[in-house]
Amino acid sequence: MWGLTGRLTVTGQEAMPPYGPLLVASNHLSFNDAGTLVVALPREIIFLAKKELWQNPIGRFYCNAVGAVPLDRQRGGGGALRYALAALQEDKAVLMFPEGGISPTSQLQRGKTGLAWLALKTQAPILPVGIAGTEKFASWHMPVPLASWQVTIGTPFTPPHIEGRVTDALLNSVTDMVMQRIAALVPESYRGVYADSLRPRVVSPRGTSSAEQ
Repeated sequence: MWGLTGRLTVTGQEAMPPYGPLLVASNHLSFNDAGTLVVALPREIIFLAKKELWQNPIGRFYCNAVGAVPLDRQRGGGGALRYALAALQEDKAVLMFPEGGISPTSQLQRGKTGLAWLALKTQAPILPVGIAGTEKFASWHMPVPLASWQVTIGTPFTPPHIEGRVTDALLNSVTDMVMQRIAALVPESYRGVYADSLRPRVVSPRGTSSAEQ
């Protein structure tokens, strides 16, 4: 995709379900991410963005163009989560950045539990997506980025169906599951707090792993 002024490489488009409710979970490197995913994903998506982006004309135009829904983080995001819940019940695809904002280091930060709550509530499949390189150019350079960047689409999965109360421990477990799958789709330098979970364990001749010694 793109031309001589930049190149977007997309891998795994065939993995995205063409219909039905879907939660798209991606890492978040820059303001370029949502626009990139609108182009890269072979299906219309809506996404949740902090409401402050609507306070200036450029941000408002950009958010409206890519189908963003304002998220009030000061109020816990309840309104946006209810909107996402309704969208999933209408078989739409909803994009969320589980980190809750742009990573200041370009490495994965600890994920928040809103997406896990929606997945457990609706049993909508989760599509992990890894982005690399969008932090290399300013958002106003998007039409002529002069850079190369990548989107890798993983395999969708559904969290286990749980009867009874959704506990904090369960939310954290599903969140870690999502974030680890995102981490597996990005270069190692982007994996941040989830890097250790993807490193192979070395088993000693005595049968104990290196982490246990």
